[in-house]
Amino acid sequence: MTSRLSPLATPAFRYFFIGQVVNRVGSSMAGVALAFAVLDIEDSASALGWVVAASSVPTVVFMLLGGAIADRLPRAVVLRGCNLVQGVAQAATAGLVISGYAEIWHLVVLQAVAGTVFAVSYPAFLGMVPILLPVEERQPAFLLIGQATSAVGILGPAVSGLLVATAGPGLALAVDAATYLVAAALLVLVRLPPGDRSKAKPSVIGDFVAGWAFARELGWVIPAASAALVFNALVSGAIDVLGPVIADDTIGSEGWGLARSAQAVGVFVAAFFLAKVTVTAPMKTIMVAFVVWCVPMLVLGTRVEVWLLAASFVVAGAALSLLDLSWNLLVQEKVPEAMLSRIMAIDGFFSFVAMPIGQVAVGPLALAFGTGSVELGCFALAVLVAAVALTRRTITEVRLTGAPPPQLGG
Repeated sequence: MTSRLSPLATPAFRYFFIGQVVNRVGSSMAGVALAFAVLDIEDSASALGWVVAASSVPTVVFMLLGGAIADRLPRAVVLRGCNLVQGVAQAATAGLVISGYAEIWHLVVLQAVAGTVFAVSYPAFLGMVPILLPVEERQPAFLLIGQATSAVGILGPAVSGLLVATAGPGLALAVDAATYLVAAALLVLVRLPPGDRSKAKPSVIGDFVAGWAFARELGWVIPAASAALVFNALVSGAIDVLGPVIADDTIGSEGWGLARSAQAVGVFVAAFFLAKVTVTAPMKTIMVAFVVWCVPMLVLGTRVEVWLLAASFVVAGAALSLLDLSWNLLVQEKVPEAMLSRIMAIDGFFSFVAMPIGQVAVGPLALAFGTGSVELGCFALAVLVAAVALTRRTITEVRLTGAPPPQLGG
């Protein structure tokens, strides 16, 4: 009988899961540490922007090709190599910062390397669970990963802030580097038979083209990714950028931090209930969950109080957990194993490219119409996009049946 922790009984998944949790601990600390490392070198928002962009831009540019690479090679080997490269890059960053020799261009180059590697590791990671576990174990596995990520998201930044304040950002970056190397070592223990790659094209570009063609053939991938682009743009702009601005004038940074942490709590708690939920109409579920994810915009646009905003983020976190579960279950049932990372990369590309769009657009809109009006307008747009998506038969007719994934045709 499948239980919430039963996926951990499978050794390959257990090593993979522990490695990813260790990795996420370091990554959750790295953002805070890197920001303060940059500001110690040059107290400039522009310098920080260059370093952050150096990672995010190659991630977007290479994501689709990264999915093709992750499908072409054994995913555990891909992840192991990516962790090694990212660990070395972060160790170099930590060494430069600790020694006092770090310059902004050093950090830009090293973050560009990390962002490029992430474009490959992200789709490889998302394609691992279906090859590690049988169908009946995958739902609790996805929920376990979500719970671990949310728990780390609560604790990691706080621990990083303490390390930065007491020992400096270099030590926190060194810890992050070590977690990559530990994750790579654990992935050595993940033994898997090679997947069927008999239909692989002669080149990575050929594999990418085949993946895009297969996504179009499925029918629901591109519409879902397009909707995700809009929702991610709305959230990154209205909540991630405009939210702190509104909080600064109302509940302050402490209130905002408390409210935001509530989203991770929502993800964590929801997993206990979702383990018993059967999703049959995944695309309908995803579109409704997208709208619920945007509920904090209603609070930010009307009555901003800490308890009310925190409650809205708990609800948003629960919706995000349901959204991720539905998408993962859908892809693992409808997509052949050899195509998994390419389909996940298409979704990732649309999601990542949306973030700077929302972040850039929201400022001028707030100046023109006011912050409250923009928040409410963004929520209304989210409802409209979901409503339009739910009129598409390619969305509404998708069902989960429990059938095994289809075989890849010639």
